[in-house]
Amino acid sequence: MTKIKLILTIVLMLGLPPLVGFAQFDFDNFDVGPRITINSFELIWSVDTYTPYEYQGRALASQGSKVTIEAIVNVSSGTPNSLKYSWFLDNIFQRTKSGYGEDSFHFYVLQYSGAYHIIKLQIFNEDRSVFEEKTIKIPVVEPEVIVYPSNGNGHFSDQSSKTSFVLAEKEFSFIAKPFFFSVKELTGLSFEWRFPGQEPIISSDYDANVLALTVSGKEGFEEILENNFWISVTNKTDSRQKVSQGIKIQIY
Repeated sequence: MTKIKLILTIVLMLGLPPLVGFAQFDFDNFDVGPRITINSFELIWSVDTYTPYEYQGRALASQGSKVTIEAIVNVSSGTPNSLKYSWFLDNIFQRTKSGYGEDSFHFYVLQYSGAYHIIKLQIFNEDRSVFEEKTIKIPVVEPEVIVYPSNGNGHFSDQSSKTSFVLAEKEFSFIAKPFFFSVKELTGLSFEWRFPGQEPIISSDYDANVLALTVSGKEGFEEILENNFWISVTNKTDSRQKVSQGIKIQIY
């Protein structure tokens, strides 16, 4: 009986499947994950600065404004979310804003007008068999205010002017159009109109960028009088964004 039990035990052990530790794999066909092929990628950027609705150009960055960069990645296989994105701002690695699937990046402008920020993005997979890099420059400008005079009947000219001709005793209007301030609406700005010898007009109302002016007390229309006034525009939440413009008026 003892011999029979021993033989049965050996037969049963031989019939067991191999232990996991001794499992055999076909390493030539082992799938380590989807392969990724990048066809192309582009960096596009936008900024939170204000422009008038009729302005057809690009909103530009000014000191204190928020810039957002997005990577548009075109792959023929795999998914962009399985790629690592390493962002650099002025050659400084942005560790907390980099990683898998981090295809967008934002920062606040520190440079002054005339300078620029450099953004670099490296895209790669885990073993770096895929690696792409691209660099762009973000120019920094000063906020602007452009003053347009009316043509005398309430309609504003589409041509800016630093010298305007005004008839005495008649109302004349000006409109100030701001550019590249970090606000969503005009009410985020403070407008200050200043005239020599008079208290300034300061307002943040929705129509604070429009000024109606009537010059009175001129005698002798054969003579021309000249005077100046100024407008200053300031971002109410960021005093770094401030600009002034002088306008000369000739009174007939």
